[in-house]
Amino acid sequence: MATSKLSIINDALTLLGANRITSLTDGSTESAVMNQLFDSVQDAVLRAYPWNSATYRRQLAASTDTPVFGYSYKYQLPTDPYCLRVLEMNETTTLDVWRVEGRFLLTDAGTCKIRFIGRPDSLGEIDSLLAQALAARLAADAAYTLVQSNNLSQLMYQLYASKLAEAQAIDQIESSRDHFKSTRFEEVRNNALGTGIRFGKAYW
Repeated sequence: MATSKLSIINDALTLLGANRITSLTDGSTESAVMNQLFDSVQDAVLRAYPWNSATYRRQLAASTDTPVFGYSYKYQLPTDPYCLRVLEMNETTTLDVWRVEGRFLLTDAGTCKIRFIGRPDSLGEIDSLLAQALAARLAADAAYTLVQSNNLSQLMYQLYASKLAEAQAIDQIESSRDHFKSTRFEEVRNNALGTGIRFGKAYW
């Protein structure tokens, strides 16, 4: 079965031993809780790592509204797909200085090509292991509300950490060595900051 919001939610409910839902709008407590959590959990998991299956490239058009100070240009971040995190601008070999403020990228460069993590239009586009990690994180965040169990919540966070590591390891294999080096930095940072796994939050 193709990955979808419904399938990921039902995978999470199965992990919790809770009732599966028949649709996203079936009126059940499970569907209400999962719908409330899903978008923020999805964005946090996608934003926390440079996933190959959620990476896109775009050339941005400069805004006519230039920055008040500090930079010469600003560029509107993509909305299709919705940009969750800019990974690089104009390839990493350049010396362009840039920063993201709000929904704009500010820079002195007269052209702007970015590689970014985006929110997929269809969850069928994401890797199956990433979908499993997303289901585990969703189960962790929903555990107390649905089954009133802090212990199960902690177990789900541990499962999420395991699924996340598995998905990242396979993701790295499908990239060149340069990408492997950059994603190893992601792992070091994630370990140092804990990636919010213990408390169910992402800190960037």
